[in-house]
Formats: sequence, structure tokens, C-alpha cells
Amino acid sequence: MPKPDELLFAVKTFAGAMAALYFSLWLGLQNPYWAMATSFIVAQPFAGALRSKALYRFCGTLLGGTAAVVLVPNLVNAPVLLSLALALWIGFCLYMALLDRSPRSYTFMLAGYTAGIIGFPAVTAPSHIFDLALTRVEEISIGIACTTVTGVVFFPRPIGPVLARRLASWVAPAREWAIAALAGEEESAGAVAARRRLAFEATDAAVMISLLGHDTSHLQSSVRFITRLRIYVISLMPVITSIGDRVAQLKRLNGLTPELSGVLANVTAWLQQGGPEDPGPLLGQITAIEHKVYDWAGLLRASLCVRLEELVNIVHHSRAIRRHVLDGAKAPANRVIEAEYIAEMTETHDHRLALLSALSAATALLLLCLFWIESAWSAGAGAAVIAAVGCSFFAAQDDPAPAIALMLRNSLIVIVGIAIYNFAILPRVYSFTALCIVLAPAGIAIGLLVARPATFGTGMALGAFGATQLSLENTYQANFATFANGSAALIIGLGAALVVTRLIRSVGAAWSAERLQQANWRDVAAAAAATYDRARLTGLLMDRLGLMMPRLAAVASGADAAAAGALRDLRIGLNMIELRRNLPLLPPAARQASEAVFTALAAHYQGDARAPAPPGLCMAIDATIFPLLANPVAHKQALMVLSGLRSILFPGQEPPVFSKEAA
Repeated sequence: MPKPDELLFAVKTFAGAMAALYFSLWLGLQNPYWAMATSFIVAQPFAGALRSKALYRFCGTLLGGTAAVVLVPNLVNAPVLLSLALALWIGFCLYMALLDRSPRSYTFMLAGYTAGIIGFPAVTAPSHIFDLALTRVEEISIGIACTTVTGVVFFPRPIGPVLARRLASWVAPAREWAIAALAGEEESAGAVAARRRLAFEATDAAVMISLLGHDTSHLQSSVRFITRLRIYVISLMPVITSIGDRVAQLKRLNGLTPELSGVLANVTAWLQQGGPEDPGPLLGQITAIEHKVYDWAGLLRASLCVRLEELVNIVHHSRAIRRHVLDGAKAPANRVIEAEYIAEMTETHDHRLALLSALSAATALLLLCLFWIESAWSAGAGAAVIAAVGCSFFAAQDDPAPAIALMLRNSLIVIVGIAIYNFAILPRVYSFTALCIVLAPAGIAIGLLVARPATFGTGMALGAFGATQLSLENTYQANFATFANGSAALIIGLGAALVVTRLIRSVGAAWSAERLQQANWRDVAAAAAATYDRARLTGLLMDRLGLMMPRLAAVASGADAAAAGALRDLRIGLNMIELRRNLPLLPPAARQASEAVFTALAAHYQGDARAPAPPGLCMAIDATIFPLLANPVAHKQALMVLSGLRSILFPGQEPPVFSKEAA
């Protein structure tokens, strides 16, 4: 049964659609049903998402209409060339949409197929293309305005509280993972689950944060703070896994001194308390520990303390921001940590997948355009546009084919429903009030489907295709031939989209996850081969990790191993960056040996980095370490980096023994 908020949303959506239809009929617009269809397409349960989609749909319609006005009059006498130009435009717009992972991408996607929606009907009267484009923009603008008013003015549902609950839910997994790492038990079941959840949440929340700027809640003014909080969570993940690895190694070597064990216990207690206390005394305890780096355990202890300082700083700043955002506490005076271990928000883009999606949409459109030209089928233009729409709607998915197949199935439901309305119900309707009454059951059912994430796509498809296929105008003009042609265009268009997508674009979640992992390896290889920015590398690899988690969960294998592997790769890359930074300070022998480390690591990550690292790499790391022991205090930073690299790459090997003479 529908929940009260879902029922309220469905009623508001239907009311907005009927208001849009009424005003379009009253103004005598050419195709008033487009206003009603737009209302269902734009409808979103949350105010922020609704306002965002409304804005970007208007911008996309304007841009697509402009493209149609430019292309059609100049190419109308060359049908094949016009079809090719529109196919290229749709492909280009879809490619741009897929490279933009924000809600703004809707502008580009809509600009693509809107050019076809406006342009193809105008090929028989190209001189009227501007009037047609203007009318279409007016119809869509009315639909946008009516849905936005009903959704934002009457009982709006802000997205802010939902995001606030999500931010609060980050605390438990982060704390559980960190406490397990401090105990050297990072691979425990609870810590692994917490790591997986945090990796997904930190990436997935980006879209919700971007919608806050359009929201109606008080969190609208806190976008910069919430963005910074997300950055801190992402920056925290490699720090926690590094701590867990060092504590576990020190336990194996019996290298945990009483002083260090006390600090670990104090940090654990501080995390468990979750209070707003000043971390100054705790940071003082960490920095006061004396580190003697003349042995392997000493290097691990020194690097562990560096990571503990990073952990305390990040958690302290995150708490201050969270209290401000969620509890209304005073905004932190210093909300930014100026440190290199803080990630830079960098999104990964799969150009190959975007190009394949663009190619599938352009190919489907072009094939149906050629069929339209050769057959002179009156509904051929509609089939071509629907194929482009079908390819575009689900292009962000790894395999859009199942979603297009579902849309094709739903279109059959639409056809049956439209046949009943057109030929059994609407002939008996003589007023707009009666029209609203007979449309209410279907309209509210569509709104309920849109209200639920699991059925959102189905509801939007039923609303969009249902409204356009119903083709309501000021007078009843149902015609079976027109209905049959429109229905055939819908089926053939989606069928062509499904076939072309399966041939060109269908890939699995595992394939996409593998490509993300290989992209990580390429970046680590680049960090080994040349100078690389630490903050950017952290942002890129953590962003890809968040994208990998739901894909690996979908194939029910490898999610935990992939998360551990991505964090391992990141730590290796960060150590490479730090070692290259220290290169000018190293003695000649160590500098020469370190070049062998860089070369071997770059070669390792240019292949399959899941394979064990070559033994020669371990020898190269040891060859770099030993010359530095002549002055371990001066080369403390480089020694910590090298010990970290060796520990990550060769965890099962015995650590090198440092002679007292060398020390």
C-alpha cells in the first residue's frame, strides 16, 4: 500500500499535469499533451531534485530547439545528410552528458533528442521550424512551471533531512573501521563491511549534495561544509587502512612499545567518546613519542604516529562540521585542513563507454531514419526519435538493455491503456472536469510508481509515453490509423534501441569494475614513472572505489577484495609520490637504487597488478634503504616511505636486519 507521502506526491504530480494540460489547451498550443508529458517527466519526490530537473530540462529544451532551427532549414533538401547531422548531434550530446556525473548532465542528454523531436516533424514545412520550436518550448515550459509549483509550494519534501540522516549514518562505520584498525584487526568482518559501506556512501552522496543548492531546507546554505565533510571521509580511508596495516605488523614483530600502546588506547577511547573535546593533548601525546629509526619496528612506529596525527586531525574537523550541519552548532572557524593528505575531489570519466553509448544512440537513430526515408512511413520520424530516447535514458548503466527491454514491455501496457481511453472512455467525455476524473486513476498510479526508487523508471516511462500517445487536444480526434502508426513507432523505436544496444553497448558490471581497477593501475604506474599530485591521486582512486562497490555487489563477488586492493594501490601510489619528492635529498647510491624501484613498480602496474610483485623489486627497495642508514635521522621520511612500500608489497617476507654499524 502507498505511504502517505507517496500518495501526496502522486496527487500533486497528477494535479500539476492536469494544470499544465488545462493552460496549454486554453492557450491553444499545437500539442498541449507535451505539457502534460513534461509534468510526469520532471516530477521528483524531493524539492531539490524537482527544481534541479526542471531547470535543466528547460535549458536542454532550449538548446535542442536551437539545434533544430539551425540544422533543419539548411539540410532539409538532403534527408540523409540531415539524418546524419541529427544523429551526430544526439551522439555528441549524450557523450557530453555521460562525462558530467552531476544533475546538470540532463541538459546535454535532453538537448540531443529534443532536436529530433522538434526537427523531424518540421521536414515537410521547414519554413515553420522556428514557430514549431517556440511552441514546443512553450508547452514544455508550462509543464515545468505547473509541476514545480505543485511540488515546491504545496507540502514540499526537502532533500536536506534525508541527506542529514545519511551523513549521520557515516559515523558508525567510520568509527568501527578506525577502532578495528587501531587494534590491528582491520580485516575483521565488521571492519570489512564498514569499509565497503563507507567507500560506496562517500561517492554516492555526491549527487544528493549537488542537489542541495536547489533545495528548500536549511541545509541549502551548508553545501560547502557538507562538501568538505565528504572530502574528509574520502581522505580518511587510506589513513585508516595504513594504520591497520602498521599496527598488525608491529604486533607480529612485538614492536608495540608500552608508550605507543597507551597512545593507541587513548585514540580508541577518543573515537568511542565522540565528544567535542580539543584534540590538542592527544596530538601532544603522539608527537611526544621518541622514535628510534635504526630498526624496522622503529620505522613502522614512526610512520604509524604520522598516520595517527592525520586520523585525529581529520576526525576532529569532521566532528566540528557535522555538529554545525546536523545540530546547528556554531560554524567552525577553520573548516579546511591545509595538508597534502586531504584528497582533491576529482571524478573519473570513462570516455570509451561514453563513446559506445553515443555510437549506439546515433546508430539506432540513423538506421530508422534510413528506413523512414526509404519507406516514406508517416510515423518513421517518431520511431527514430523514440530509439534515440530509449538509448539515452539508460546510457549511464553498465548494461542498458534490460532497462530498455522493461521500457518496451511497459510501452505495451501504454498501448493497451491508450486504446481503452481513446476508443472506449474519451468519446463519452465532454468537459475538462470529466477528463480529469477519468484520467485520475492512471495519473495517480503513475505518480505512485515515480515516488518509489525501484519503480521510478517505469512510472516516468508510462507517464511520458502515455501522455504523448494519448495526444489530447481541444477536441476529440481519435483515429485508429494514427493510433496504430504511433503504437508501431513506439514498439519499433524501442525494439531498434534494444537491438543496437545489445550489439554495441551492452557490458556487464564486472567488466566496468575491471576497467575501473585498470584505470587505478594506470594512475599508480604514472605516479611511479613521473611526478604526480598526491591529493589528485587520492581523489581519483577513492572515486573509482565508490563506483566499483555497487558493481561488484551486483555480481556478488570480489567487492571486499577490490576495496582492499584499491586502498593498497593508493597507498603504493602515495608512497611513490613521497619517495620521488625526497629523491633530491638522498645520497647517490640510494638515488640510483630508487630509480630501479620506480621502474619496477611502473612495469608491475602496467600489467596485472593483482600478480605478486617481482622479487627484484624487494631487492631494489632494500638497496635503497641500506645507504640511508648511515644517517637515519636525516633520511627519516624516506626510510618511512620505503618501509611502507616494502610492507605493502611483501607482507610475508622477513624485514631486513639493520646492522648497528650501518645505523
